[in-house]
Amino acid sequence: MKQRTWSLVVILGICLISSGCRGNMELNDLHLVHSIAIDEGSKGLIKLTAEIAELTPTGQQPKGMHNGTFFLSVEGNSLFEAARLMRAKSDRTLLWGHTTVILFSKAAAKNGINKHIEALRRLKQFRNSTLLYVTDGHAFEVLRVSKPNGPIFSQVLRGLSQGEKSTAFTQQTSLIDVYKELVNRTHDLTIPALQVVKNPIQSKKQQLQAMGLYAFQGERLIGLMSTTETKGYLRALNKMESSVETLTCGPNQTITFENINNKSLIKPIVDANLKPKTHIDIYATLNITGYECKGAQINPEIILELEKKLNKAIASDVQQYIRYSQKHKVDLLGIGEKIHRSYPKYWKKMQASWDDIYAASQFTVTAHCRIDHTNFIFEIEPSVG
Repeated sequence: MKQRTWSLVVILGICLISSGCRGNMELNDLHLVHSIAIDEGSKGLIKLTAEIAELTPTGQQPKGMHNGTFFLSVEGNSLFEAARLMRAKSDRTLLWGHTTVILFSKAAAKNGINKHIEALRRLKQFRNSTLLYVTDGHAFEVLRVSKPNGPIFSQVLRGLSQGEKSTAFTQQTSLIDVYKELVNRTHDLTIPALQVVKNPIQSKKQQLQAMGLYAFQGERLIGLMSTTETKGYLRALNKMESSVETLTCGPNQTITFENINNKSLIKPIVDANLKPKTHIDIYATLNITGYECKGAQINPEIILELEKKLNKAIASDVQQYIRYSQKHKVDLLGIGEKIHRSYPKYWKKMQASWDDIYAASQFTVTAHCRIDHTNFIFEIEPSVG
């Protein structure tokens, strides 16, 4: 019995060795898609642009697998159709599974992104972790902006998105994040803004920066949040750890704080007249990392005063975000869902006109800041004998 089993194993091994890569694609038959741009096309069509890296067998060039990038653009009645038509323009099979960035133009996003997200899901090769961005102007032109740190656009965007925690000016948003919100509708969604700006060192050149968030009402883009509104939103959403806060203490003088911990408690209350009142408590722990105030010493009294200023500044950021969200009727914090869970009977009467109710509802914000580990030596008051 053992001899028979070993014979089968040997025969199977010989078959696998002799079959080689039969049934699989060779490297010379593939193009890797790294980034795609989605724009409005002509006559109501959808324009799809792909940044493609050509694969070459190992050893044929110093860089190994990548032989630079090039672009292909196709228009179709849908994103799914455009992706299929693009194959006719390529001399190799397109591999979509390595796409790490999807860039929407503002114009395309205003018309709704649900149909595009559904098309990407039908292609199946797209990873759930693929990052999404929205840009003003034409998305396909942004793909061609010079990239100082590497030849591939998606690598630049992934690096920019990693600054979300230290700056709080943006937030990573993946394909699965957007898909879940479009399906569950627990709250409106945001997608990071990608901007093209002048290079501060070489003014004739352009560079990319990820800053601010585009707010969506359902699937349709409504508008861009400023950096202050974005910080207030992320603060209320419990996504502000490791970011930086600053206070001024004179001309060109600042105090810098690092967020160590952040917690937000959102509690909506609905009365019998179906008028909601929402209170937001923000709890934050910060460290002083930079102190440029001339002639001032750090002591317990100074710390207490700084905590008061931080409470006021942080509450102001959150309130500015709330004003933005009410003006544009976008419920990004999921206040409606919280009311649905706590007041299901009231919610049935409110749901149909929730956008208008949200815009007119009352909000209050209270910040509770604490400064720990100042990294400075306290001034010691002399004792009186």
